[in-house]
Amino acid sequence: MTTEAAAKYLSVSTGTMHNWRSKGTGPSYRTVGRIVRYHRDDLDAFMMSGAA
Repeated sequence: MTTEAAAKYLSVSTGTMHNWRSKGTGPSYRTVGRIVRYHRDDLDAFMMSGAA
């Protein structure tokens, strides 16, 4: 899913998603070229780890 959709799913802002990505502390993501995509399973694992 897109950064916007992932942010909505986690109830955080897109800015938070960008910050997490730059710090390497957020959920796992994949890039296709310059496009960032998140998988729902990775977002669920991130939430279950208590990191959010």
